[in-house]
Amino acid sequence: MAKAQEDKQQIGLTATGDDALQVLLEDGRFANQTDAYRFAISYAIAAGLDPADAPQGGYNTKFNALGTLESGSSIRDLIEILGIGETNRPFATAEKLAELGVREIAIAQRISHNRGSSTVYVATSPAKCRDEHFRRLWHSPLPILKI
Repeated sequence: MAKAQEDKQQIGLTATGDDALQVLLEDGRFANQTDAYRFAISYAIAAGLDPADAPQGGYNTKFNALGTLESGSSIRDLIEILGIGETNRPFATAEKLAELGVREIAIAQRISHNRGSSTVYVATSPAKCRDEHFRRLWHSPLPILKI
């Protein structure tokens, strides 16, 4: 009988995800990388992003899952309750959600900065977005969020 794979104890991002995280930190909206990483997980959950769409490998360690990223069990509980990804490996799932979240938020932030705006529009429903270029970047329908 095959043994169930254990959950990750150290989590991080790919090189592309880490670049995206740096974009999030550049304008000072987050106090530190941990806050931005947690936000990206929350964003990905709210956006309905599928952890299966994240890269399967190539992650570089950034945080200890327990202690640095999470001191209680809120992330693990949320993933289990919502049935997202591998619920028996919540930190592995959270890592993939963070990867997807930082990439999407960074794209929106870059677009916002390129247009001379201080507003970050995070993932919109194509039907609700008036900007054709922005509309094409998003693959999941979401409400417009202004952060």
